[in-house]
Amino acid sequence: MTSLSAAPAFDRRAASYDTHAHVQRETAAWVAEWLPPAGDRARCLEFGAGTGNFTRHLVDRFTEVFATDLAPAMVAQGRVAVPAATWRVTDAWAPEAPSPAPDFLASCSVLQWATDPVAVLARWRAVLAPGGRVLSGIYIAPSLPEFGELQPDRRPFPWRTAEEWRAHFVAAGFTVERLESRTRAYFYPDARALLRQLHGTGTTPSEARLGPGAMKELIRRYDACFTGPEGARATWTTCRVAARA
Repeated sequence: MTSLSAAPAFDRRAASYDTHAHVQRETAAWVAEWLPPAGDRARCLEFGAGTGNFTRHLVDRFTEVFATDLAPAMVAQGRVAVPAATWRVTDAWAPEAPSPAPDFLASCSVLQWATDPVAVLARWRAVLAPGGRVLSGIYIAPSLPEFGELQPDRRPFPWRTAEEWRAHFVAAGFTVERLESRTRAYFYPDARALLRQLHGTGTTPSEARLGPGAMKELIRRYDACFTGPEGARATWTTCRVAARA
C-alpha cells in the first residue's frame, strides 16, 4: 500500500485475506520472537496491521497497542479478531503523530511496498518518543526468485536486500541493533494455486498485467520448471530489523 488510493483494493481482500495469509502468519510469529518482554514498553503503534496477524503478538507484550491500516475493511476485520488493540485507519507512509508519542513501533509484511523507504522511516522516527524502538519484518531479495528466473527482463517484485534495508534505517536516523534474514520454501498444488494465494494477499507480480494467453504460458512454464513431488515451489526470504531512534 503506497497511498490512500490503494485502500479499495485491500478492502476487497479483507474478507478472504486470512484464508491466503499463511506466509504472513508465519512471518509474524518469527518477527515476534524479537519483541520485548511483557511490560517492557507501555505504548505500541503498529503500521500495516491488516487483519491482525502481528497484532495478536503485540497485545500480549504491551499495555496499549494502537493497530493501524490503510484499508477500512481490514481495520474492521482486525477490530473483531483482536479487540484488545485500539484500531484506526492510518496511512503508514504519512502517519499523524499520536499523543502521547509511542515508544515502540511495529510492522510486519508492509515496509517492502514503500517506494521511498528512507522518507517513510524518517516519518516513523518522527512519531516515536525519544529513544523509542522499532521492529519490522520485511520481505527481501531474493523472495519469489522463481518469477524472476522465468522472465529475467522484468522485475516482478520491488524487493531490496537486507543490507539495503540496513542502510535505509541508518539514513532515516535509526541505529540498527539487530538484523537477521531467513529463507523458506512453500509448496502449492500447482502454479495457478500459488498465484491465487499471492493475489489473495495483495502480492501480485507485474506479470499479472499480461494478457490471458501470456499468463497461461507463464503458469505452464512455472509448473514445468518449479513443480515437483511436493508441489509448486515459492521461495520467500524475510528480514527482521530491530532499531532504536
